[in-house]
Amino acid sequence: MKNKSKKLQLSLTIQFAAFFVLLSFFVFYVFNRGTEENIYEKFESKSEIITRYIEQNPQIFSDGKLIVKEDLTQLLHLNDAIYFVLVDKKGVVIDGINLDEAEHNLYLHSEQSKNLSSDGTVYRIHTKVNYGDKSKAGKVYIGYKAGDVTVELKQKTIQTILYSFAILFGGMLITYLLSMISFRPIFKLYSILDKTDRAEQKDLLSKFKGNEVGSLAHKIFDMMVQLDKSSHEVENLNEKLRGVFREKIYELDVEISHRRKAEIFLKQTEEMFKILFENAPIGMLIVSNDGKVIKSNIAFCTTVGYDEEEIARLNIKNFFEDSSVGAIRSTYQLILESDGLDLECKLSKRNGRKLIALLKSIKIRDEKGEPLNTLLQVLDITQIKKVQAELELALDKAKESDRLKTAFLAQMSHEIRTPLNVILPSIPIIADEIDQKDTELVSILHAVDNAGKRLHRTIDMILSMSAVQSGNYKTKFEKFNLAVELKNITYEFTALCKDKGLELFFSNNSSSAEISADKYTIGQVFQNLLGNAVKYTQKGHISVTIDDYEENKLVVKVEDTGIGISEKFLKNLFKPFTQEDTGHARNYEGNGLGLALVREYVILNKGKISVQSEKDKGTVFSVVFDKILLEVPSQDKNLLLNEV
Repeated sequence: MKNKSKKLQLSLTIQFAAFFVLLSFFVFYVFNRGTEENIYEKFESKSEIITRYIEQNPQIFSDGKLIVKEDLTQLLHLNDAIYFVLVDKKGVVIDGINLDEAEHNLYLHSEQSKNLSSDGTVYRIHTKVNYGDKSKAGKVYIGYKAGDVTVELKQKTIQTILYSFAILFGGMLITYLLSMISFRPIFKLYSILDKTDRAEQKDLLSKFKGNEVGSLAHKIFDMMVQLDKSSHEVENLNEKLRGVFREKIYELDVEISHRRKAEIFLKQTEEMFKILFENAPIGMLIVSNDGKVIKSNIAFCTTVGYDEEEIARLNIKNFFEDSSVGAIRSTYQLILESDGLDLECKLSKRNGRKLIALLKSIKIRDEKGEPLNTLLQVLDITQIKKVQAELELALDKAKESDRLKTAFLAQMSHEIRTPLNVILPSIPIIADEIDQKDTELVSILHAVDNAGKRLHRTIDMILSMSAVQSGNYKTKFEKFNLAVELKNITYEFTALCKDKGLELFFSNNSSSAEISADKYTIGQVFQNLLGNAVKYTQKGHISVTIDDYEENKLVVKVEDTGIGISEKFLKNLFKPFTQEDTGHARNYEGNGLGLALVREYVILNKGKISVQSEKDKGTVFSVVFDKILLEVPSQDKNLLLNEV
């Protein structure tokens, strides 16, 4: 506290010292200014004499020069003037006396309140003068000897400085003494209050006189006692507050952390929305409640033919003024009035062209549920609509074509089968009536019989393929033993294989050959596969095997040692009306529908078919079916049907 009191004393002393410094400067300025003004008035009165002389004798001027200078020179000498300069109102020198002396003493500086020259020998002054009429106003610059004036001015200045310093030091000394006397009780009080023992403080304070300082000392002591009592309570409260503050600060840190995470997430979400909005493949707009476009993306600008700045100056009424499909009100009104839209509407482009678009609008609301703006999504479906119309037209044509095809096939089936039904039964009757020795006629009847049967098979295949492709064939699934069916089918080709000198094998290696399928189409599948194997095999063997395949499946393989299939043709093998050997000179007859029909029948029975072949070495067809696991009686696993 003692240091604080000294600081207070020093502060007050400095403040009073500063006051006396200002006071000294003020005294110096006032006295010095007064001296200068007295000197200036003295020389100004001399200048008025010369100026009046010039104004009262305008004849001394003629053609811009002084005619008679003797009287003016004598007047200047009487007034201790050493130079005289006369200038017009533009500052151009008319004439003067001792111009060199005037230039040497820089006579123009008298206009800058610098009356005394730098060496202190000349006192410069200037006054206005009118010679002739008022239009001939000018200035007179006069320099006076300043020897005595300079000495007087220096003496007055020194005296003023001495008076100022005397006032300054006297005031500072008085201030210091008064502060020492005034602050002595305060220093004593500070030294007592610095002690930590309250009893000692009370004893020392009792020695104070009953003046203001003494009363203040006792009151301060009472306050310190009260503060001591309160400090303990304050410390207890502070401890409790520190605990509460720690908890609150922790909660605040958690809250700040959550808020920062939320702000980061919000910023990331806004950035993602911005990226998605700007780069969305469909047109998007953000619209105010009065229909003004706030923001648009690249896709919408491309769709309507405007750039983003142009769209920002428009209202959505420019784009959605027409009524939407099936609505009386315009799309523009629906957007502004509805909370959400999902409709098909017309969209106007910059060039006036109308587009068909899908429009979806979503109201964006604030925390109170009030609508802020609307998000619009616009997709141009003009081309889609055009393609859709074309597809509908094509579908109608396809339906009509299918109807005509069905009618054509039905008609042709009837028209071709009816003659065949007459021709084919008649051939055996004719054969019985002719002489068998007529080999030429027998050969002709045999050819007619083969051609009729071939034509009958072709018609049956075309009708079957048409029924499958159009979905008109109705499958009838039933459970049966595939091994038994294949054994019977294989047996039907025994005689044909014997005629060609081929070996025909059947083997059942499956634990169970029970399947659920359409028996008729299954029969057609293997009739075709075996028929092709016999047709395209000239030597070697043909085998049919049944094996277990993966889990709950079985595979049927039809293998031959025939002419095989080229790798190039394998990819077209199951296409309708395709054959590797084409043209009129082909070696094998056929219409190219057999394997295509086989593939369709396999798919109808939920199976899979594949083929492996090598030219001139043979072919293997593999057909996979789901099987039904049942206990079945043991059967012969291997059977040689025909061996040559």
